[in-house]
Amino acid sequence: MASALAPAAPVHPAVVAVARRRGRRRTTRAPASSSASAQVETDADVIANHERILGIRDAPKDTVLMFSYGANINPYTLNRRGIGPTASAVARAPGRRLVFVHRGGYASLEEAVDDDAKDAGLGERTRGALGTVHRISKTELAAVRRWEIGYEMREIDVVVADPPGYRGGDEDEHEDGDEHGEDDDAREEDEGGAEDDLAPGERRVRATVFLTKRTARLKTPVVPFSEYVAKIVGGAESMRLDEGYVAELRALASKAPASNERGREYFDIAAEWSEDYGF
Repeated sequence: MASALAPAAPVHPAVVAVARRRGRRRTTRAPASSSASAQVETDADVIANHERILGIRDAPKDTVLMFSYGANINPYTLNRRGIGPTASAVARAPGRRLVFVHRGGYASLEEAVDDDAKDAGLGERTRGALGTVHRISKTELAAVRRWEIGYEMREIDVVVADPPGYRGGDEDEHEDGDEHGEDDDAREEDEGGAEDDLAPGERRVRATVFLTKRTARLKTPVVPFSEYVAKIVGGAESMRLDEGYVAELRALASKAPASNERGREYFDIAAEWSEDYGF
């Protein structure tokens, strides 16, 4: 079983940029596996980024992992809003699909609990919706929470992949659950969608995610509007998500209406209006 998280290139440009700012890049060589004759080179900064995600390097207790699947896939998008992840990595939310059921035509995640749900949204082929997991401070998470109108914070398992040749870490010792001390009312546990077979080199981590509240959920899914889906496609391309997944996003973008062309279905919510929206 191959991992859908395998990068399209050995080192992501964002990681290279960080490495250049920090100084000279270094590489470490891992022994060649029995299935490969050439040695695998793993950039030391890639390893450092990965271990920050796992919480075993430079990850203070006041930081958390946040899984982004929409406009915040690219860490530079967060940078422009004053959020500075200390590490970011491609991840997937096993057993969940990317769907556009949030008021206005925005994204959320839903569990694929039956055959109909598995066929809906994006993520069936990749065994879960794809995105980026960012390590940020609790203060930064609180700032993001203020932006995400109509969303609630939940904790879920997401899956990340080890860099080629990586031999360190122990997934059982570095989960980000209750050690961060989030209030139960602010960030609920969500055990759904977590059952999943891991591909070689994959491991689970615990992350906070923003999911649509019942009071912001549309009656039926819609095609995301063009300005919004363009940000998702751009982030997915920048982070080099699975090519097939990116192709599905591009297909949505090709038929997306402009924001000023959205019909009534983009605002037809299933529950009564809530002051959560602020408008």
